Amino acid sequence: MAKNPVYILPGTLCNQRMFAAQIVALKNAGYTPHVIPFTQQASIAEMAELTKTIALEPAPFIGFSMGGIVALALLKSNPELIQSLCLISSNHLADKPERPAIRLKQIAQANSTNIEDVLKSDFLPHYFHQPNEQYSQIALTMANELGVNAFSAQLQALATREDTLNIIAQTAKKLLFIGGEHDVLCPTNIQQTMHNACANSDLILLGNCGHFIPLERSNTLNVILLDWLESLS
Repeated sequence: MAKNPVYILPGTLCNQRMFAAQIVALKNAGYTPHVIPFTQQASIAEMAELTKTIALEPAPFIGFSMGGIVALALLKSNPELIQSLCLISSNHLADKPERPAIRLKQIAQANSTNIEDVLKSDFLPHYFHQPNEQYSQIALTMANELGVNAFSAQLQALATREDTLNIIAQTAKKLLFIGGEHDVLCPTNIQQTMHNACANSDLILLGNCGHFIPLERSNTLNVILLDWLESLS
């Protein structure tokens, strides 16, 4: 008999390809993973609402990067749906004041040229601890599959997000924070801040990786996730 479903909330311009190794590991362990497809939702609230329509029963949630931000919004609006929450390479912060204007320029560039140019210039240099052609190609493939409309919607959502540290501090749910020691987008001090705010939480920092932990440290992440899920049984 299959165990409870596990819902995976992806990051910006990410789809199921990002979690290929985790999906295999979860299925092999008897879980049923579901990757929520964020495509046209232009706010974190809309993404949380979509998640709520797909996740109809309490379950563990895994939020990667932007997906972690969505998971925290869901934790605020519908805590009954979240059995436990694992946040990977995520953060609690509202967008910095200078970021919305930068995001608008990135959207305009993607519309005037192509999404790959924007990814190569503004995103890929911050994704990995060490340059990796295979991982970069996965990122570019996902971006092309999701397209400019999804890119625009997701950047708009990130630009208007709220700080959620109070949600982390107030929840009684078990939280697991996983960060990369070389993540420049969601650095270790942010992971530590979230962990410190949540009395019922664990923090794991992984060496030799940056932001894209599901790719750079896939085997280690698989072990951590399976241990976490088994601890919920």
